[in-house]
Amino acid sequence: MTGRDVAVIGPGRVGTAVALALVRSGRRVVAVSDSSGGSAVRLAERIAGCRPHDDPAAAVAAAELVVVTVPDDAIAEVVAEVARADGWRPQHRVVHCSGAVGLDALRLAARAGARVAACHPAQTIPAGADEEALVGVSWAVTCSAADQDWAHELVTATGGDPFPLAEGARTLYHAALTVGSNAAGAAVAVARQLLLAAGVDDPQRVLGPLVEASVRNVARSGASALTGPVVRGDTGTLAQHLTALDQDLPRLAQAYRALQGVVLDQVAAGLDPDEVRALADRLEQGRLEPPWNG
Repeated sequence: MTGRDVAVIGPGRVGTAVALALVRSGRRVVAVSDSSGGSAVRLAERIAGCRPHDDPAAAVAAAELVVVTVPDDAIAEVVAEVARADGWRPQHRVVHCSGAVGLDALRLAARAGARVAACHPAQTIPAGADEEALVGVSWAVTCSAADQDWAHELVTATGGDPFPLAEGARTLYHAALTVGSNAAGAAVAVARQLLLAAGVDDPQRVLGPLVEASVRNVARSGASALTGPVVRGDTGTLAQHLTALDQDLPRLAQAYRALQGVVLDQVAAGLDPDEVRALADRLEQGRLEPPWNG
């Protein structure tokens, strides 16, 4: 079993959600640390018996399981800071929760004998998340075979569902989640702006069911679940959309072109080559340089 006494280094949204979930599972979050101290104090106030620390080495000294949830670029430095204080011990289990970073960021802890793992929840965590925020969430776990039992047990304790991910696959994995979360969210943001421009006062009412069903279908079936004029090879409807957008909402017209270009790339193999060329030509007409280039 992973250690029952837990320290959280970097209590942002993910760190807070993990801490609360572990408390719910029966573990004791006894220490929390962050560079400013403010977040640590706020989390400690929510957990009985938890002490805030400015120094991560002090938090590590109080625990067996250490969960590092600082930003990606800071993970190795936090681990090094504790190493400089001779804070890592063989009894430590050390986890970071970055999706893109692998085990190398924890090498100084491992060199001191600690067991290490990279465990990333495939979920966006909102501000104010509670102890249920990670229930049912899939986690990518990268670790040695000898560490798989305790690392998977940690994920299960949060209510999550662990799956193994090779060290060399983490960058592609994280890129996939970035597209699936932020890029999909950006597409929805464009759709919301278009609905507001069309006079729809409550875009969530319209988009909510549509987006949920669309994402669910594509997640299950891939590009075959995509719909719309590009999928149908309907150049006429596409031209109508672009004419209206170019006239009234030129900035959103460029976003529309980019998004429909992605759709075309995904479905082109199933269309007639002449249809693909016609759609691509229509999308290219009127394309402007993105604003950040000018």
